[in-house]
Amino acid sequence: MTIAPDVPESLVDVAETFGLGVALSLMQHFGGQEVEFPRRKPSAELVKVLGEDAAAKLCHFLSGQRLYVPHGRSRLRRLDVQRLADTGRGRREIAATLGISQRHVRRLANRPPDQLPLFPDD
Repeated sequence: MTIAPDVPESLVDVAETFGLGVALSLMQHFGGQEVEFPRRKPSAELVKVLGEDAAAKLCHFLSGQRLYVPHGRSRLRRLDVQRLADTGRGRREIAATLGISQRHVRRLANRPPDQLPLFPDD
């Protein structure tokens, strides 16, 4: 069972075990980076971000692993593109509004949704 549909796949276990707040804090502070979780004492940076107790538990859980922490911006950008498209704006206008290329708008708009609804309205 997933705690939140917007949590990237690489952080689902972290969110389900330690809570959504821990996963979001990791994304906010380490987004776009690989983070190494030491086997013993957590790094000062992890302690600063999560607090000593949560950092120690997370390091124990991910002992010795490297984890890519996504920043999650592409998912938010796709939602922005969809929201603007729903208001009737064209791809050129969406690109100008968001400061991205028309090609990127097209890629985001044509990408299939992440998940099908569990109970469709049909």
